Amino acid sequence: MTTIAVRNAAMLYPCRSRHEAPLADAWLRIDGAGIVDLGPEPCPADLAGAGRVIDARGKVVLPGFINLHHHFFQSLTRAMPVGLYAYSLDWLRTMYPLWQEIDAEAIEVAARLAASELLLTGATTSVDFAYLYPGGRAELFDREVAAVRSAGLRLHAVRGCTPRLDGALGRDLATIPGFGDIRLEESTADILAASEAAIARHHDRSRHSMCRIGVGPTALPAGDPGLLRDLAALALEAGCDRHIHLQPRPVELEESARLHGCRPTEFLRRVGWLGERSIIAHATKHEAADIRILAESGTGVAHCPSQNMRLGYPAGPIPEMRTAGVRVGIGVDGGASNDGGSYLGELRLAHMIHRLEGVHEGYGPDQWMRASDVLWMATREAAAILGRDDIGRLAPGCAADLVMIDLRQIAYAGALHDPLSAVLFAGDTTVVDTTIVNGAIVVEGGRLANGGESRIVDDANRVAAEMVRRAEARTDRRFESRAAKLLRLCRCG
Repeated sequence: MTTIAVRNAAMLYPCRSRHEAPLADAWLRIDGAGIVDLGPEPCPADLAGAGRVIDARGKVVLPGFINLHHHFFQSLTRAMPVGLYAYSLDWLRTMYPLWQEIDAEAIEVAARLAASELLLTGATTSVDFAYLYPGGRAELFDREVAAVRSAGLRLHAVRGCTPRLDGALGRDLATIPGFGDIRLEESTADILAASEAAIARHHDRSRHSMCRIGVGPTALPAGDPGLLRDLAALALEAGCDRHIHLQPRPVELEESARLHGCRPTEFLRRVGWLGERSIIAHATKHEAADIRILAESGTGVAHCPSQNMRLGYPAGPIPEMRTAGVRVGIGVDGGASNDGGSYLGELRLAHMIHRLEGVHEGYGPDQWMRASDVLWMATREAAAILGRDDIGRLAPGCAADLVMIDLRQIAYAGALHDPLSAVLFAGDTTVVDTTIVNGAIVVEGGRLANGGESRIVDDANRVAAEMVRRAEARTDRRFESRAAKLLRLCRCG
């Protein structure tokens, strides 16, 4: 059993209770995958020794962050020129011809890339909404789980699905030469069978579990309430999460009103989709009635501020939701709609975006989220949304998931008045010093502990360029990518 003693931490934030004061000059002891104890120095003699002692002098120690929403497969199509200046549906029209080229190598490379970037920026647990299986390649889900496991990130993998492409996308994409060669949509029978198989193979409900499974369609299937009911029943029986995107967009509002005489959030309530293990990603256009339903049902929301700005959505009524009692966590979202993958960067943005004038009526400095609120959303609130009490805090018996950020850097100089605010306001990087997941050191000195960063970069760039080459050959479209040329110039492919 590996034992680790963290000593002399400048400031340690346990997050055991909402208003708990941080510990100055603190220690923490890890045995195996769990935390044994913690407190202010001096550390008791019987706990001071360990197989590994980490000197955390000058560092802030925090619970590992929990990323509540992502799409790992998109990480190979970041900053794609043809999709940089478009609203959501137009952006998707440019992306799907690329995404249909995802194969086993691409999913493994993308998952390693996304997991590594999250670990380097402080996330120790991540939800990944994996909803795309070109050509019915169900094995892609297993490949992703294996790749993330090897990276050392704790994973809540949503075996998502695409019962149909959003809005008029299917009709529009059908006009592209070669697009129909690879099927993207799945039948209800295939979705249920694949979801059951994913749960059977990977869903681990034990304490400190490194992999749990969720289910859900990428977009609102207002025309197929039976699918939602079946998936909700499957999730309830297995004890797993339910995940869905919902802004809601105009097409979703129109379809829900026409078919069911209500708004989409009410439709989801009626079919039994909402509840304590249900997550709505984005929720940027929810009104007071929607917010009330989310609060009453205990449904969680994944707030992804970068995606909101990248695709031209509103910031979202997050302060209004939190005031109403809705549980809100923070997500990075997909690499192609962010286009980064930094979790600490997302926390900094979530901390600031809702202060913009005109975003929230009557929302002034007295109501602004504090640094402690953002930390709570990224740890305890996200853990509760996932139905877990073993992560998101530093306490005896909890998983040994923690992050260290070194304040002895130029970017933090003069900001020691409040170390947590320094982390969220100051800094010119989002890479942390140390990340520990389940008792294993995975980031040390701001680098992946097992090395391999150059290979991750080279593999990602090579496979991304190959996806573009295949997509251009298949569709006779040009994606304005310079990746192939830069590979030759950089000699990294």
